Amino acid sequence: MKLLGFRLEDELAEKLENNMDNELNVINNVTEFMDTVKGKKYECILIEEMQLPSETLINIIRKVEEFQKKAVIIILGQSSNLKVVAGSIKAGAYDYILKPISSEEVIKIIEKSVKDHKLLAERVDKNKNTGDKLIGQTKEIVEVYKKIGKVAINKVPVLVVGEKGTGKRSVANAIHQFSDASKKPFISINCTSFQNSLLERRLFGYEKGAFEGAVFSQAGDLEKANSGTLHLGNIEFLNLDIQSKILYLLQEKEFFRMGGADPIKTDIRIIATTSANLEEAITNGEFIEELYLKLRVLEINIPPLRERKDDIPFIIDRYLVDCNAELHKSVKGISKPALKKIMRYDWPGNVNELKNAMKSAVALCRGTSVLIEDLPSNVLGNKPVKRKGDIQNWILGDWIEGEITAYKSNGKTAYYTHIISKVEKELIRQVLEITNGKRVETAELLGITRNTLRTKMGNYELD
Repeated sequence: MKLLGFRLEDELAEKLENNMDNELNVINNVTEFMDTVKGKKYECILIEEMQLPSETLINIIRKVEEFQKKAVIIILGQSSNLKVVAGSIKAGAYDYILKPISSEEVIKIIEKSVKDHKLLAERVDKNKNTGDKLIGQTKEIVEVYKKIGKVAINKVPVLVVGEKGTGKRSVANAIHQFSDASKKPFISINCTSFQNSLLERRLFGYEKGAFEGAVFSQAGDLEKANSGTLHLGNIEFLNLDIQSKILYLLQEKEFFRMGGADPIKTDIRIIATTSANLEEAITNGEFIEELYLKLRVLEINIPPLRERKDDIPFIIDRYLVDCNAELHKSVKGISKPALKKIMRYDWPGNVNELKNAMKSAVALCRGTSVLIEDLPSNVLGNKPVKRKGDIQNWILGDWIEGEITAYKSNGKTAYYTHIISKVEKELIRQVLEITNGKRVETAELLGITRNTLRTKMGNYELD
């Protein structure tokens, strides 16, 4: 077997030569490596990441793939993130192996990859920026990164499955960003945010006179996202009627506006996300099996945070920056005892719960390091009675507790007005975002009059 290595460690190079009947050529200089790639043909090319900038690594892979179309490209990496892993796979790498890993395991991967003659046909768009919303370096999250890189190349529907708070929308957005449609629209809809009648209007649009109050025709998000991506969050909440219309869309590549007689052609990718057991919903007659099979042609499962706890410090470091900026703090890190408590906790609310906990801790922190006493009581294992019930309820409870403590430390009272106004402002802001600023629809969703909405928007400077 003909092997070419770039910056391989001596131990690995020696074992490759000793354990395989092959011809191994190891090069450490980039220019010499690229010259070699343009000449002799190889069956497998191993590249050590070695702290290479992500764009440099991806450009090397692209060049290698350009001149070595029949070679299997394998990356050996240490400091992984979404952009590096998914970008490497999309650029044409067969696999991204996260170190540390034994030389014997590397050899097995090489043998299998070459034997299967598996080469990915992806081509990277070199200017992608995912915002690094998916954070981690464990093998579990790296597998998610790989899947993103693999599914990004086409427009086949994707089903993203994971517990609440694991970052399903971030995965959907990353798939779009790594796709060839990254410059096209990405529209995200949370199916729990609308009553089904409003959701149908939002998705499919409507013709004038389709229902009482439809005084003009309106394009829906399916038209607005044409050539791009539509993300349907919590898809299990769609009623059967809308499910059947989504199924028709996937089968025929067309849909009808509400009250419309003419089909509208569309070139759109659907990415659905759920934390529910859709197979159970099918058994209960709550979800259409054919739609489920259409959606899960490509499926990505996101591991819960308790199964990748080594990623927690990376998530904390990243989120501390946001917390400091939002709360006007200068917290630099977490004390070792506090971090131990954090690592022992199972985080049933996953990344979202961790972020909320860090925001609360930073708000309460009086120095430059978060201490044990700054952590929410559920992380400390205190007040078990308070933790009964829905996760969101006790996260809300911790937030209110933190607001009261912070407000009290400033010698202020009137807790009710302070807290309710914060909640009300954020609620109105989010619903305005959901409706793209449409006040009539926003007032309808909030259950208040348009005049009341107008007044509150003025008070909260949301105009």
